[in-house]
Amino acid sequence: MADEVTKTVKRVCVTGAAGYIGSWLVKNLLERGYNVNATLRDPGDEKKSGPLLELPGAEERLKLFRADLCLEGSFDSAVEGCHGVFHVAGPMDFKKTNLDDFIVPAVNGVHNVMKACIRAKTVRRVIFTSSVLAASPMNDKGEFTHTCLDERCWSPQNFLKSQTTKFAWYTIAKSLAEQEALKYGLDNNIEVVSILPAVVIGPWLTAKSSLTSAQTILALIGGNDSFYELLKFLEFMLGSIPIAHIDDTCNAHVFLMEHTDAQSRYICASDSLSLRSLKDFVAKHYVRLENSLKLNEDDGVKKYLPVSSKKLLDMGFSYKYQLPEAFKETMECAIKNGLFEVVLNK
Repeated sequence: MADEVTKTVKRVCVTGAAGYIGSWLVKNLLERGYNVNATLRDPGDEKKSGPLLELPGAEERLKLFRADLCLEGSFDSAVEGCHGVFHVAGPMDFKKTNLDDFIVPAVNGVHNVMKACIRAKTVRRVIFTSSVLAASPMNDKGEFTHTCLDERCWSPQNFLKSQTTKFAWYTIAKSLAEQEALKYGLDNNIEVVSILPAVVIGPWLTAKSSLTSAQTILALIGGNDSFYELLKFLEFMLGSIPIAHIDDTCNAHVFLMEHTDAQSRYICASDSLSLRSLKDFVAKHYVRLENSLKLNEDDGVKKYLPVSSKKLLDMGFSYKYQLPEAFKETMECAIKNGLFEVVLNK
């Protein structure tokens, strides 16, 4: 079934190609022989475009395009002639000061990409990159109403609006954008499938990539206070911290593009663990870091809820990486790129 679809998907578009997932997705697609149109806000920024242009196969099969989420028509050239679109781009600037700074570009970006797909008349499927934060098992009272996190769950908008953290704004924006993408597809006869990645870890292409996900998992080890707050927010909203390797995450994107039976939304998480279990894992595997671990006594006390990838696995997908190897690769890349100075416990 996948082979049948691959023959028809000759050229695809990846939005947000300078980001962590976007850049690795471009790499993955080129390795598979796809022709790729990739969008960036500024293709002239060599720090963002350089690593993409150096990828194997880029000279022959990669084209870069300038595009802005809030500018109607800016995705038209990139989407033209494509059979599939991976809409990865989304607002992740936590320095922004209000909710609209997240919602407006997220929702407008969906509209602009989908309108480009309609005008192109060649696009048969769009893979929308949402976030596992869009599937909180909470209700509007802040209570867990499910025994696990799965695709039935939608994050409670009213409860999130009562929170003051910017991570709640990001979650609202991701949820609204995903709902808009799925609705737009149904209304306009375009197949839209959403993927909800976990906290994505593993190596990255450049130190300047969008590293919110990787830095979040590393925040436990004496890292940035803001990212540590995001780590706690994840467990607070989800009941656990879901994790997936970057390569598995990108493989899942392509898997859902290539399989005709894929529909609606899919959670992508190979592992899920509590904040305290994550601390215990680091302390066990990286003994020299034990004294720098950041967990306070009152952190991580919520009831643990597992995260289910059953829907994706039932389609035939399989994960290549589990937590130990994925975390090790994240650590090695962080040290190589100077995120913090530690010596791995071999």
